[in-house]
Amino acid sequence: MGVKIKNHRAIFLFLISLLLAGCGDPAPVRHNGRVKPFDSYARETLRLVAGSEGWQGRSAAAVIRDLSDHPSKINGFEWIRIESAELKKSLGLSGERRYFSLSETDARLEKIGSLVRSAKAKRDSDLRPSKLEQKAELLYAQIDAVEKLGRGEAFTPAPGESLTRAGIELLANRAKPFERAAFFYFLAFFLLTLFKKNPILKKIGWVALGGAFLFHTAGIAARVAILARPPVSNMYESMIFMNWVLIVFAAAFSALRKNLLALVAGSAASGLVMVYANLLPLDPGLDVLVPVLRSNYWLSIHVMTVVSSYGAFGLAMALGNRHLFCEAFGKLTGVSEKESADLVYRVIQLGPLLIGTGTVLGGVWANESWGRFWGWDPKETWALITFLTYLIVVHLKFAKKISDFYLALAAVLGFSVVLMTWYGVNFVLGRGLHSYGQGTGGMRWVVYYLVGQAAFLGFISIRKFSRQSRRA
Repeated sequence: MGVKIKNHRAIFLFLISLLLAGCGDPAPVRHNGRVKPFDSYARETLRLVAGSEGWQGRSAAAVIRDLSDHPSKINGFEWIRIESAELKKSLGLSGERRYFSLSETDARLEKIGSLVRSAKAKRDSDLRPSKLEQKAELLYAQIDAVEKLGRGEAFTPAPGESLTRAGIELLANRAKPFERAAFFYFLAFFLLTLFKKNPILKKIGWVALGGAFLFHTAGIAARVAILARPPVSNMYESMIFMNWVLIVFAAAFSALRKNLLALVAGSAASGLVMVYANLLPLDPGLDVLVPVLRSNYWLSIHVMTVVSSYGAFGLAMALGNRHLFCEAFGKLTGVSEKESADLVYRVIQLGPLLIGTGTVLGGVWANESWGRFWGWDPKETWALITFLTYLIVVHLKFAKKISDFYLALAAVLGFSVVLMTWYGVNFVLGRGLHSYGQGTGGMRWVVYYLVGQAAFLGFISIRKFSRQSRRA
């Protein structure tokens, strides 16, 4: 029996090694509180320092291994990426260049340290640091990562750790499941919208949607398996989980109502959220939780419930946009208009239920973690505003005070309130006890969405009311 077990284990390890061939450096190392493949450490470091996962045609693992083995190269290696023109000017660096060496930044450490200390003092006083100070904090983190690599302190080898877990992480690094999912979500939306009368292309569209969901689910499952926790600890993970919930809700509503509108609209919304998760300056790394979040019970119940509400609101936004477009171009008949509007209404109803429950559970968590149930923290306040906003919409529709058109319009406009709760509190206000979720940058991409959405609504409104005036 013992021989059989050993043989099975050997076969299993052999198969894993075949799967990992060409995936990157599988050597396990300890870094930032967890064991990970060297390939993951290298990707995280190069992404932080140089802003990419490759360098001049070389893989992250090859670049970092070379620097680790030859630390004398590090001081003169120009790979520290500085985008901020203001910061470069403040430090006396060339505004024409994007990459600098450690020797250049070390010569300006006193100025960088002064900006970082100023940022910390402001955060301690619950104030938001200036953009210059925030960029200096990022540069300080880049310098720290490079210096630790040069001193041999960045990571320590961890022989004997689980090859299975390392294998999952390496495969996830190579497969890039979320990027593939985004492509297939958009492909599905394109085929199911423009070629719904072509049976072959329609089938391909459904296969693409199924493939997108499988990649999406596999990516989330990999993060759960690697970290042994729900994948909702930071902004990036919340976006990935939110649009997974969105597509699950879309499938559920399509199945219950025997109507595929929700799935088609949901595929577009999921693809868009996935793209934004990669456009925004968010860290997709697999990080260990800060202490206040290490209670898996509260993380699972409170955070996942609130993030799930964002999925419902996102689906309502997508369906609202579809309804507005179809109504403005006369694509809705009496029956289809009622069906479309009712679907928007039912999805909206789900959102307040989830965010209301999640907010109350968050109060229980806050009482355990910080000793108070409610403190008008910005995140709490905006969650309450979001809850009340959609509750008003639900009641107005229930009382028949708004038409189907204005219901759809409210579903779209209401999502801007969700964005403030979800993104704005962390990245615009940057204040409150939810400091673990704070970040900087990416505002222009959010503005692009808001401007694009406003332009679409303006066009739709003009189109709708011009059609009405022609009828009159």
